[in-house]
Amino acid sequence: MRFELTSAILDFNEEKCILTCHRKEPFLQKVWIKKLPDVHSVASIKEDNNRYYVACEYTNTDGIYLALNKETGTTLWYIPGRSLLQIIYRSFPYIIFIDENEKFHLIKAHPADGRKLWHHPIDDDLTEYIFTRNTLMLRYRSGKKEILSLNDGRLFD
Repeated sequence: MRFELTSAILDFNEEKCILTCHRKEPFLQKVWIKKLPDVHSVASIKEDNNRYYVACEYTNTDGIYLALNKETGTTLWYIPGRSLLQIIYRSFPYIIFIDENEKFHLIKAHPADGRKLWHHPIDDDLTEYIFTRNTLMLRYRSGKKEILSLNDGRLFD
């Protein structure tokens, strides 16, 4: 599985559970290799200036979300659980997780240490999310609409 990002190409070998980072410029060059034990697939990889955010899957409902140092591949922090959607907005990771009870949660994490800044339970029929300057609007197939504060996750009436 290959992920072509702005600064690098990351390859995940599913048979060996190994993630390899290749720098693109000035020529393709291997930067680091990282073993990801028990990971059967990598769903997505996002990046910011300092980190790669890697959504790893163990099973359909279990996984781990990793923040890796771009230069060394060292794990900076992680969040256990299978992530279904990852977005970096204004330098913050927003992640939708599914738990062992098949409940969905939206989490805003701190990019430096992964601590959960806020979380919000979401319904499984989420169809759209829209970031605005200070809010996140969630729209559902059922017609339900929720507006959350980006700062603290507070639900607006």
